[in-house]
Amino acid sequence: MNYLQILCAFILLISFIEVKGQDEIAPLLKKVENASGKDKADLLNEISAVYRKTDRMKSLDYARQAYKLSIESKYLPGKALAKKNEGVIWFFIGKNDSATLCYKQALGIFTSIGDEKGKSACYNNLGLIAQETGKYDEALTYYQSSIDIDRKLGDEIGVAETKGNLVDIFIYLGHPYKALKLSNEILLIYKKHSNNEGIMKTLINRAANFDNMKRFDEAMLDQKEAIRIAREINDKFMEATALSNFGLVLWHKGYPDQALKILNQVLEMAEGEDYGYDILNTLWIIADIYSAKKEYALSNEILLKVLKNNEDKDDSRQEAKALTSLGRNLIELNEIDKALGYLTKSLEITIDLNSPYEQLDNYRNLAHAYAILHDFDKADSLQDCFANTYCILFNSDSTNIASNQGSTNNDVNVRSVSTSRDWIIAFLLFIIISIVSVYIYDNKKLSK
Repeated sequence: MNYLQILCAFILLISFIEVKGQDEIAPLLKKVENASGKDKADLLNEISAVYRKTDRMKSLDYARQAYKLSIESKYLPGKALAKKNEGVIWFFIGKNDSATLCYKQALGIFTSIGDEKGKSACYNNLGLIAQETGKYDEALTYYQSSIDIDRKLGDEIGVAETKGNLVDIFIYLGHPYKALKLSNEILLIYKKHSNNEGIMKTLINRAANFDNMKRFDEAMLDQKEAIRIAREINDKFMEATALSNFGLVLWHKGYPDQALKILNQVLEMAEGEDYGYDILNTLWIIADIYSAKKEYALSNEILLKVLKNNEDKDDSRQEAKALTSLGRNLIELNEIDKALGYLTKSLEITIDLNSPYEQLDNYRNLAHAYAILHDFDKADSLQDCFANTYCILFNSDSTNIASNQGSTNNDVNVRSVSTSRDWIIAFLLFIIISIVSVYIYDNKKLSK
């Protein structure tokens, strides 16, 4: 599949997603016309949830309509759900402060009406925000609250879902074996309940952990099993997800051409049907492979389309990610001024979103770019920002997670993954790499 076919697949999929979304929403909109009071509020909340897939601004609007009507009807369950739905949208578009406010308002209402499941969902979502911003001790506290509620309710599936988020924390903090142990526990729960969706998701996530550990054969086995189950139950969404991640593992194993073949297969799946799969993930991987093959211009053509889509959806987090990737490629293409523009904009977004990990990446790339331009004062300043952010992010105070989460649970406490010596070494290595990069770049210019 060539680049033109990739773009056509991308455009077609977006169209199909919108059509399918309209098919789901049309009967709900018809019901709304004849509904009133509490029933109408429930329908508005349902429409808001459906619109999350295709139009987040409409989803936000319907959540607010549901909230207003719930107030007028003195319908507290509808009011709480509307606030939770609004929080989900704010989180999706990277507005963490607004999402946190909505979740806490929803949590207060769910608590007042004794809705334990609603409380558990809010605690889980608050944990996701804390996790996204690197506040792992806070995230664990929220997740543990959600797990405690689900245990009291006898909801083992709810416990497994929240533990899945704990797996992500272990991976982020460099504890792959703890993540693997917990993934195995989660998998047992899903198998006990014959929950195929949970089994597939856990296999895909465990495969990602195996991939990080460079245990590629085990990763591929998990992805193949997830693909088999997805096909058995005709779940095209999960099949496409597993195939896409299978392509990623092939690439990491050193087979980029085989990976592209699998990834193009995912794109072809989307050409005739809407399988609900977020095509952007596959395009991300393809763009990264082209970058690794030093086909930076082709990679950027794809990334620009991804960037435009995320701008249209007002997805700031993914917009920043695309800008960073574009900037890195432009550095390789020796278009340093353009690279600075993309990277600076990405940095501004990540600072606004309070996303420290993404900030680190931008500080590193910007320092590299300014070093190439021989603006060493600016490069040094950015290196200082990198070091300070790294130190704050990984010091023992910010990542040490309290013990005493209950003697009956199997959750493992996360400890700090870095000491002062660690970040100093990392910082020094970063400086050395920057100097070497400048030397190589200057010699490239001389050889032309």
